[in-house]
Amino acid sequence: MAARRREAKRRNWPDHLNQNGAGYFYWRDPGTKQDHGLGRDQARAFAEARAANLAVEKRRGNISLAQKILEPAGKTLDAWATEYEQIYIDTRNGTPATIKTVKSGIRAVRTAPFVGKHLREINTAEVSEFIKHATAARGAQMAGLVRKTLADMMREAETRGLIETGKNPVTVTRVPGFEVERSRLTLDQFRKIYEVAQQDVPWAARCMELAMLTAQRREDVASMLFSDVKDGFLFVTQKKTGVKLRIPVGVRLDALGLSLEEVIRRCRDSIISKPMLHHVRRHGQIKPGDALEVNALTRAFARAREASEITWEEGKTPPTFHELRSLAARLYSEQYSPEFAQAILGHKSASMTAMYRDVRGAEWVEVKLAG
Repeated sequence: MAARRREAKRRNWPDHLNQNGAGYFYWRDPGTKQDHGLGRDQARAFAEARAANLAVEKRRGNISLAQKILEPAGKTLDAWATEYEQIYIDTRNGTPATIKTVKSGIRAVRTAPFVGKHLREINTAEVSEFIKHATAARGAQMAGLVRKTLADMMREAETRGLIETGKNPVTVTRVPGFEVERSRLTLDQFRKIYEVAQQDVPWAARCMELAMLTAQRREDVASMLFSDVKDGFLFVTQKKTGVKLRIPVGVRLDALGLSLEEVIRRCRDSIISKPMLHHVRRHGQIKPGDALEVNALTRAFARAREASEITWEEGKTPPTFHELRSLAARLYSEQYSPEFAQAILGHKSASMTAMYRDVRGAEWVEVKLAG
């Protein structure tokens, strides 16, 4: 629909400025459609409206010549957020779930009171205040996502010369602290859940075995194929990080009495299938041999976990399928070394592996004598 034709007497009025029947001027925000009263003084109303229109253009990332002369060169955070999102999608190879999380973080960053400022103008104090407000209003976990997203946005801007090197205003802000609410999974608890899973459909136990012996995420476990095994190795390309692993099929977890080679052999049954984890019965459109959906692993584990009737720590949620990765990290660290655990998890830093190895008070730590 075409915009209403402006009256001749209002031809030179600033955009979005109006006057009601009582003679009061008001400016309507084109984004929110909210009206802002400006009084009866025409000169003042014109000046306020022009300033507001400049702010709108700045918010959209459209910088006028006057703004370029008066303000530091560069992009606004709002304009950069749009570019950053596309850069992330094009270059980071994130999973759909990861990209969804990043987009959520970008939307939250766009609520910052300094979103219209140039990147070079944003300072640590206002970032810290924004994170503090996000913690109080949206919780520490969401505030952590806000900080992480904004920090990476600024890091990307730094590499492209949009801010000075070493001037990332987010780096020195505090990471919002929050208590982890999910219980760690102990070996004894795993054994109880695994025992129940063995009585479920055959693939329920295979899921847990494969997750433990490979120490991989559920997305990677669900997509493993028999053809991924070559020359004594299982080849894995992690969907989340793109890290490429060659895991020897001879690797063994003594605590479970199983090797990866044995688990892969168990996955071979009377059903002809390419995926290691597959359906064994027809169900609707699903045929025997079809790959399991990722969420099927989650549901199978949760079903066995509930049937095990384990009492979990008060105030914390029961462990999910992902906790198998943490338990595997601890068992591999104990049997082999922390370095081995880091390698099989595909972590680039020992600090990340240390987070997985943290038992969060769920297990007794044995003090061993030397020699």
